[in-house]
Amino acid sequence: MFKDDIFLNKRYLITGASSGIGADAALKLNSLGAEVICIGRNLNSLKEYKIWLNILINFLYIEKDLSDFYDLDAWVLKRVEEYGYFNGAVLSAGIQYILPLRSKFFLNKALDIFNINYFANMQILKGLLDNKAKTQSAASFVWISSISSIKGEKGLISYASSKAAINAAVKSIALEFAPKYRINAISPGFVMTNMIKEWSSVYDENFLENIEKQYPLGIGSTDYISNLISFLLSDLSSWITGQNLIIDGGASI
Repeated sequence: MFKDDIFLNKRYLITGASSGIGADAALKLNSLGAEVICIGRNLNSLKEYKIWLNILINFLYIEKDLSDFYDLDAWVLKRVEEYGYFNGAVLSAGIQYILPLRSKFFLNKALDIFNINYFANMQILKGLLDNKAKTQSAASFVWISSISSIKGEKGLISYASSKAAINAAVKSIALEFAPKYRINAISPGFVMTNMIKEWSSVYDENFLENIEKQYPLGIGSTDYISNLISFLLSDLSSWITGQNLIIDGGASI
């Protein structure tokens, strides 16, 4: 579907690039010719990607904690001055806690979740959409949501709510910035990442087997998501904006 140079001379900002979907999207876009500026809170967590950092061209990683989000829009403008204009972004930064409503830590942890999943990514986007950022016309933005935003799950009240906020936000943002820019959300289902592998070692031996029963096409891989991200960032999706695209191997049906 993609030519090797489809993103040649294009530059993208990627949040949540330490691991999982964000890291895979960064490598995918770079392999297709894009320059990627990756933001992650822990460079050490890029262990499996360190070899790539040494050999990839136009691949830059910035270690930054996004929890202090108030000035992130101004921080993005400084990055524009440093690296040049962007052609879009992947907003993948996120955290998740199993947090029942009865938990005495519910409010504090809920705020932590919203601060990263919603407000930090929104501030990054706000900076890129500022006129001073000189973001290129026809730029496209992809915000990573989750099927938990549409499918209930015990203990994920705050996480699911933060992702539902993303789904609603992209509709209004799409209207505000059309036709110059496009923005869409992606709602992945259960995708195998290092975090999931760690979970499976903690839970019983049937953990992944029980999860897979819920997925007609099996548990997903990060590559499935990064392929869809690449499509939405490319000109091939030039008539798609304000949407939440579900990619979950059929789990939500």
